[in-house]
Amino acid sequence: MVIDFRSRPPYKSFATNTALFPRKVDEDFESPELVPALNMNSGEMESARTCDMDLYFQEMEKAGIDLAVIHGRQTPTEGYVPNDEIAELVAKYPNKLLGFAGIDLSDIPAAVREIERTAKEFGFKGVSIEPGYFGLYTDDECLTPIYDKCQELGLIVSLTDSIFVGPDMSYAHPVHIQRIANRYPDVIFTVDHGCWPFVQEALGMALICPNVYLFPDFYCYIPNMPFADEYMKAANYFLKYRMLFATGYPIRSMIQSMEQFRALPFREDVLEQLLSENAKRILKL
Repeated sequence: MVIDFRSRPPYKSFATNTALFPRKVDEDFESPELVPALNMNSGEMESARTCDMDLYFQEMEKAGIDLAVIHGRQTPTEGYVPNDEIAELVAKYPNKLLGFAGIDLSDIPAAVREIERTAKEFGFKGVSIEPGYFGLYTDDECLTPIYDKCQELGLIVSLTDSIFVGPDMSYAHPVHIQRIANRYPDVIFTVDHGCWPFVQEALGMALICPNVYLFPDFYCYIPNMPFADEYMKAANYFLKYRMLFATGYPIRSMIQSMEQFRALPFREDVLEQLLSENAKRILKL
């Protein structure tokens, strides 16, 4: 089984109410110098260009992905997806998709209620929070009720941390995750984008925080991505059981992501953990 730990399909509000779709590739720009870095050479992803769910599943199958974890998104700048839509989609394809609730951090008491609702009503196994988009650091005291509720319910907390998330790059610094991971040692924190570009600092944080899992997605597998080799070194050493595979779709193609990830110099026993076993363990599959 291959598990993609973060995907956002072109379904309803994902397609119509987020900054994710329609996804542009190289030929959609007037000239090469206008193509943003993460759009360059992004491979086969017609589903993301046309917002076609049938194509999404075709590309998922062609990539060899068996299960995708759908991360919700509720932010003031990047879009809003009702968690009921994620639950609806997962109910249609329970053998292919699994849901994490997107949590709006603008109203903390309401966010806590939504965490409990989605866990109990839909069986979601985690939440996706993106504090930087709200101008908050991950360890901001106002988020304490969020972490308390996730600890109470045994939920995975997925954090989005990279140079794109927040008013400036300080919001991606892993010291904020270290502080919260130390405060909640029984909560599993998974970190999307791997705190890029603070890669060495993120790996140092993960070294001493056994409840932190990294999934750097395209920051790991895009050829010639700066610092990507550091993630690979760590995976071949101490991070073997705490690194996850994620395509980051629709930022990158599922097919291309899988090809490029498999081409990286991971040991075979490590690759099995990253593509499948680590996610299966924390998702309790």
